[in-house]
Amino acid sequence: MKTSSTKAAALRSWCWDGCAITPFQGGIPLADRGFRYGQHVFESIAVRNGLPLLTSEHLALLAVSAASKGIPLSRSLASALRGFLRTLPTIELPDGMLRLYLTAGPGAPASAVRTSACFVAWEGVVFPSPAKLAKGMQLHLLEKPFLGEGWGEKSGNYEAHVRALESALGLGADEAIVLNAKGRVLSCAMGNLLVWMPLKSGSVLCSPPSSPGATAGARSGAVLEWVRRHTRVEERELTPRDLLRAIAMAVTNSRLGVMPVAGVDGRKLADSSPALRLSQEYLRSHDLLRRP
Repeated sequence: MKTSSTKAAALRSWCWDGCAITPFQGGIPLADRGFRYGQHVFESIAVRNGLPLLTSEHLALLAVSAASKGIPLSRSLASALRGFLRTLPTIELPDGMLRLYLTAGPGAPASAVRTSACFVAWEGVVFPSPAKLAKGMQLHLLEKPFLGEGWGEKSGNYEAHVRALESALGLGADEAIVLNAKGRVLSCAMGNLLVWMPLKSGSVLCSPPSSPGATAGARSGAVLEWVRRHTRVEERELTPRDLLRAIAMAVTNSRLGVMPVAGVDGRKLADSSPALRLSQEYLRSHDLLRRP
């Protein structure tokens, strides 16, 4: 009997053996450049009720990331990943996150990447409950901007994101809003930011400008792509002053889905209902909304 409990479930892993994605005991080998030099890209896929969500979007994003880093994603490997994800329901995994890691494989520093390696890992996580979604998140606007390059790249160099989240958690918030050197909003530390800005009549849903390679702006995500397919989203440069005028906000990533925001730095948002409606629509589209 399949259970939704993830407490007793151990980490499970698979790897690309050149022909298929097969069970694998262990982690990324120490000789792999993905471990030694951070030369890897990744995607995180939510598994709910045994089903992986938004797989096409995640694989497309993985291909974009791989191309930007010069890590080959062969047709045979891409096909094997699609096949693995299609058959995942037969494995009956509990709720959790599936991590896809594409690495540069073994080799010397700066040597050509001829054959990439791929590892897949599943781990149990707790997804937001209806009560958590109704309560919403608290965000903290970081004063210190991100001054480097590559914000939003899902690669081995993810420390800036972790540090941003760490700063917010240290102040009692759940997530951080990160600015670029020009004082414009990039995204949240671990997800994309949606902002409902007021109009004379109603509101408009906005997100910071995204960049496919994630070097000029916030990187797009699979859930954000889902939002764009289901409602109009205007890409707009947003400043801290704009955030003060915002009616509602939401954070999107694979684990949170569409998570409403309750407040920013102690300031309660005017109306969380647009974000909560979008969150419920996301859950409903994946048959995850509890029926009365």
